[in-house]
Amino acid sequence: MHQEPFIPFAVWYTGGRARATMVRPPDANARDTWKKDVETIRDCGFNAIRCWVDWASGEPYPGDYHFEALDLLMDLAEEAGLKVIIQVYLDSAPDWLVKYYPDCRYVSADGVAIDSQGAPGYCYDHPGVRSAAERFLETLAAHVTERPAFYAWDLWSEPHIVQWGYFDFLPQPAVFCYCHYTVQRFRDWLQRKYQDLEALNTAWYRRFSSWDVIPAPKFISLMTYTEYLDWLQFIVDKLAEDLHWRHQVVRRVDDHITTSHSAVPSVLTVPTDSQGSPDDWLMARSVDIWGTSLYPKHVGAKETDDPSFRAAMLASTRSSCDAAGTPYWLGELQGGHGYVGMFASHMTEADARSYAWHPLAHGAKGLCFYAWYPMSSGYESAGFGLANLDGTPSERALAAGSIARTVSKYMDLFVKGRPPRARAAICWNVYANMMWICMRQPWHYIPSRSYIGAYRALYQEHVPADFVHADEISKGKLGEYSVLYLPFAFMLPRSAAGSIDAFVAQGGIVMAEARTGWNDETGYCGEAVPGFGLEKVFGCRERGAQGVDEDTPVRIRIVREHPALPLLHTDDIVIGARFRESLEPLSDTAEVVGEFEDGSPAIVVNRHGEGWAVFVGTLLSFGFYKFGDENAGKLLKGLLRLAGIEPPVTVEGVQPGLDIEPAVLEGTDDSGQPFRIFFAFNHTDQPAQPQFNIAVPRDSYTATDIVTNQTVPCQFRSGRLVLSKPLEPKEIWVVKITKAAVA
Repeated sequence: MHQEPFIPFAVWYTGGRARATMVRPPDANARDTWKKDVETIRDCGFNAIRCWVDWASGEPYPGDYHFEALDLLMDLAEEAGLKVIIQVYLDSAPDWLVKYYPDCRYVSADGVAIDSQGAPGYCYDHPGVRSAAERFLETLAAHVTERPAFYAWDLWSEPHIVQWGYFDFLPQPAVFCYCHYTVQRFRDWLQRKYQDLEALNTAWYRRFSSWDVIPAPKFISLMTYTEYLDWLQFIVDKLAEDLHWRHQVVRRVDDHITTSHSAVPSVLTVPTDSQGSPDDWLMARSVDIWGTSLYPKHVGAKETDDPSFRAAMLASTRSSCDAAGTPYWLGELQGGHGYVGMFASHMTEADARSYAWHPLAHGAKGLCFYAWYPMSSGYESAGFGLANLDGTPSERALAAGSIARTVSKYMDLFVKGRPPRARAAICWNVYANMMWICMRQPWHYIPSRSYIGAYRALYQEHVPADFVHADEISKGKLGEYSVLYLPFAFMLPRSAAGSIDAFVAQGGIVMAEARTGWNDETGYCGEAVPGFGLEKVFGCRERGAQGVDEDTPVRIRIVREHPALPLLHTDDIVIGARFRESLEPLSDTAEVVGEFEDGSPAIVVNRHGEGWAVFVGTLLSFGFYKFGDENAGKLLKGLLRLAGIEPPVTVEGVQPGLDIEPAVLEGTDDSGQPFRIFFAFNHTDQPAQPQFNIAVPRDSYTATDIVTNQTVPCQFRSGRLVLSKPLEPKEIWVVKITKAAVA
């Protein structure tokens, strides 16, 4: 279906004060009261409504469908000129399913069958449940496909194997699903992977006589965890396959955009989180648009209000969608105060502006504020609303709506604008995350903060970075980059190790950290650590390793200045974390440039072919995140200088420690003319006087503040366009830059 370029600026609303996932049927006064809400939403500036349909109320009895609330909302949206996104909740499943299919409950690893309490519904691996879900989706899709206001689907909100339930009575982490239908699906997955039963027996060190006796793994053994790795990969693949199944079902009768979104980007998770968490790179290939939720001031969010943390979340989601060739958006964006049983810090009008502009500056193509009304009941009651409890718009709603108007005015530019191409890549490594689980370390904190720490170093230099999946490295993706960071790479596929070898030999630069290449994707060691040929790339191997308490800094002294460490000097101290891995040089080209306090080699730099390889025997990126050591940052940032990477925008005149973030979107408008949208964020509580120097081709330019429509003075100087503006605390400046008209 052809649709005009559009960026939805939506609010979650499904009629009155009903909270997701619940739907209240319209009463006699609903048209008047709902119409008032819809018109208020429109008058604030929003261009779309994101409503929801849950299976339980949509089909309370088999074949008895009820879409009255959806029909009224569609009517009101059409009258108001708003688009509609439909969120589908299959997980709020009707109770009659368990009557017809008594064996359809989800089953935990310890054998507990879960009775749904409005959630989590029932297992879609059960053929009866799956067929019933397909009938419901097809009926719903046929019901709305011709509605003029209908814009897009969201087929699965925050996918997990099971969701919307808190299984505190089960051993943690609670892992699903072990019903016999999912176990059979796992066997089918194994058969596709291994083809031959003897190949599986060899890999697992087992002696199964047939495929149908293979159990689903539940624990890790002392000798091998290959079978548990297979189970974890199956869970990740199953989530992507189940999302694509939903996409295919609605496609049978409707061709509107299909979307879905994660609870948090997978850069922050491990596969066992929240009863099964997805791989963004797989999910992005399963629908037309993938995205994420973003709740910077959620009660459960301790660090996400930090701008560099948010930027990393956005960059990782964008990267996964770039790999699939699709846009990304925010399926849920915090609209009000974070109440989840307890209180979080107050969300302000300035927060609403920041939470809207920041994703747009990072390339998001849609924002869906959760929600219009505060939650009316449950664990989140009174939380998250853009409106006040009485339905009047808050200052947050007015601020977000004002931005929506601006984006709608410049819709073509925001649709076509893209962040500048990144030359620096950070490996996101789902295999290492799985190994972390198999090491009986189920908490995601160290892996996730390692990835965020590497990103934060580049963020501070205003250098764009992509997150690259380990599988993309195996497929040759590194040819697009100059620098690769491997911040948490305990496990690497052998094919990825080979690609890294070729990347460096051809002139690339790579930095790896402690215990990189410890295991391959099957859970086995090579002949060294780092292994699988990486010992030749880095010119060293592990001589010994010691674990260190998470809160204890690991000190490394720089003993020699080197071109690969251009920002560090002899006797500088670099702080890492968690491991003290002493190294043994293996080649004449390998140089020890850093030592631990006991004098053992801690940093080795090796010239490999035309490139450079730097190995650091500690978790440097995690240490930089945790301790904020300036020299650790210099070690990470120095590779940019070694590679000759310049930021798209440099910032001058800012005091150290002030977080002034520049961002740029680039594109070509309908007339074929290049444009840029420049953003400047003062993320601090202090005023600033920055000068911004934007890399552009030599030419004459016009700059316009798109909020005030005022002309902005600009001057081309030394290969960059210079703009400056005093920024008040929390101020955001957005400027359109085009070539000046020729007289």
